[in-house]
Amino acid sequence: MYQSRVKWSDQMRLYKSSNGQWVGTQREAQKNFPRDWKETEVPTSKADLIAFLNSHKVGGKPAAQNASAAANLSKPVNPEAISPEAYSWVVWAYETLRRGDKKEAEAMLLNGLNGKVNK
Repeated sequence: MYQSRVKWSDQMRLYKSSNGQWVGTQREAQKNFPRDWKETEVPTSKADLIAFLNSHKVGGKPAAQNASAAANLSKPVNPEAISPEAYSWVVWAYETLRRGDKKEAEAMLLNGLNGKVNK
């Protein structure tokens, strides 16, 4: 009978950059934050994982970063000044940038500007 040599752990790993961005694989960490990340073990049970993610604000932004982004707006945005579809793309791109995924936001904005967005 075959016995697996792999020992399953009740932990899994996420990778965090020094500026608070998280990724799920070591390869993503190496690609997105060269030499600027640390491995963090996280629980695998649903309740413990949710508690960990919430307590470490995984997927969220620090309050100071949100405040500095809001301070950069010189005047309120008027969604009626542009088409609803364009406004939704701008909002989506902004939220994607706030999550730290610059590459994805840039790619989708370029697709939108070039008319390659699926409708």
